[in-house]
Amino acid sequence: MLFRSLMVALLGWVLLAGPEARATVFNAVQYLEPGQSALGIEPEFVLSSGSGFGASFRYSLGLNDLSNASFLIGTGSGPRQFRFGGNYTFDVFPDDENQAGMGVALQATYARVGMQSAGTGVTEPASGTQARFETLLLPYIHNRFSSAGGDVEPFFSFPFGFSLRDGHFQLSSAVAVGSFFHRSPRVAYSMELNVGVNNAETILAGGVLYFFD
Repeated sequence: MLFRSLMVALLGWVLLAGPEARATVFNAVQYLEPGQSALGIEPEFVLSSGSGFGASFRYSLGLNDLSNASFLIGTGSGPRQFRFGGNYTFDVFPDDENQAGMGVALQATYARVGMQSAGTGVTEPASGTQARFETLLLPYIHNRFSSAGGDVEPFFSFPFGFSLRDGHFQLSSAVAVGSFFHRSPRVAYSMELNVGVNNAETILAGGVLYFFD
């Protein structure tokens, strides 16, 4: 009964979420040791209004025992236009055998979004793009464990923050749930559902992450 109620609530979010393009969580939850780096690619499918397809490339670097930095660039069709930005991650509680990992990332992106995705309020299809700057906090929790097919690392995040476009601020929030599947020490695959709650698009994404020493 609880599972059914959660699925109904999730479907409601998908159908009612306001249109506002955003970057996904993806590798923000992947802690890197100092000096370690990772390169990832993430195709994205927009499921809410103004549907489209996009892809992002991300490069991450382990800075110290607490922090990572990540940079992204991407483009796409529909609302998923050109964008670039980065995040700075504080991995406050490390993921180990005694506890799940918890942290928070500060993420900033600049994007060109489709006018229909920019929250113009029109019901007719709109053409052209609009600039948008977005700042988000991404609190997250994740836990890696072993399975027969390799390590699995589910994660949960509640990204929230604000966007600025045409001189106006707008609050936005989403719920992100997904998992990494580690098939070797250097390669991990991901799946993520980013559900728009307030002024955010609903996105289904998958990715590949390659780790460097």
